[in-house]
Amino acid sequence: MGPKKIILKKFTDKRGFLIDLVPQNLKKRFVRQILTLSKKNVIRGLHFDSKLKEEKLIYLVQGKILDVCINMKKNKFYKKKFYFKLNKGEALLIPKGYAHGYKAIGDKNILVYFLSTNYNPSTSKGIIWNDKSLKIRWSIKKPIISKNDKNLPTLK
Repeated sequence: MGPKKIILKKFTDKRGFLIDLVPQNLKKRFVRQILTLSKKNVIRGLHFDSKLKEEKLIYLVQGKILDVCINMKKNKFYKKKFYFKLNKGEALLIPKGYAHGYKAIGDKNILVYFLSTNYNPSTSKGIIWNDKSLKIRWSIKKPIISKNDKNLPTLK
């Protein structure tokens, strides 16, 4: 199973709305939650867990992003890329074994990450965003990238 958009149910009444961000039918446990804010033209990633055990559910609270997932499992789909355009209110489930990154398209992009594992610096890995072997179509000339992400290695 690859990454897939998740349809979240929104319950609305005169007070506002309620959304169950981790639907019960997913039958997943997430132990860590992160909120990120990214300006337009930011690229975050590509990040993954070297043990390929981490699952992610991301929910876009505000903005628009281009999400990129890459299969890191050494099988016939190794390095297969998945692209998703996510808009406000949409969610994406990223299964175990995938590197993940995104480009912020909106002016202000707020995401909530649900992670199945706690952060472990010894297994936290990444791939440089412009790795030539991956040929990711970011469609951006001058991205804003963190110092850490600029120093990530290529996929060897």
